[in-house]
Amino acid sequence: MNSPNETVMQFIERELRKNPGVNNATLFEGAKEIDGAIANLNARQFHAKYPLQVKRRLGSASPAVRRPAPRPKAAPAAASGSGSSEDVLAFVKRTLGENPDVKNAVLLAGACKIDASVAQLSPRQFHAKYPLQVKRRMAMAAADQAPAKPAAPKRARKPKAAPAAEAAAPVEAPSMGDGDAAGVRGLLMDFARDLAHAGTQAETIEVLARLDAYVDDIMKAARN
Repeated sequence: MNSPNETVMQFIERELRKNPGVNNATLFEGAKEIDGAIANLNARQFHAKYPLQVKRRLGSASPAVRRPAPRPKAAPAAASGSGSSEDVLAFVKRTLGENPDVKNAVLLAGACKIDASVAQLSPRQFHAKYPLQVKRRMAMAAADQAPAKPAAPKRARKPKAAPAAEAAAPVEAPSMGDGDAAGVRGLLMDFARDLAHAGTQAETIEVLARLDAYVDDIMKAARN
């Protein structure tokens, strides 16, 4: 087994000194940000190689003089790990508003401090439950606030040609009959807008997964 990364060890020691009760999942996500090779370890291997070793170091160290622990500052309830899902959503929304490119691991670590139960989720489950939902809400809000596009000016009709010219003119494409052309156009615009607002590959796949539903709606509008 390769020797532990000393930078990761220092990071874990710093986190444990700040909060001895920090959970393994939070340390694991932070360590992967420092050393990508740590992703090859499972949670148990990571704990044995890093947090456990750091705790042993701290336990064997004999401090010369213990300083009185500073009184903890009063913190909002959400920061104690007893917050609710709504508190986590508010935190994720605030963080994404400040930095849309923030990494999922950073959001997960912050959410664990707000709601301790979030640590039971995998990074993928957390992303689907919180950041993805917040991004959808933000995209929908942005779409609602976007100014409506002005209607395209109507083209002037060409004067009717002489009978001989009419015979030589190309046959026009068939119309939709009694179909709702405006409805079909609106549905296509909705589909295009959903694709444009898909910020990640997962969101794009989710929009494409609803393609059959768009087709059904377009067919109904065309028949009506």
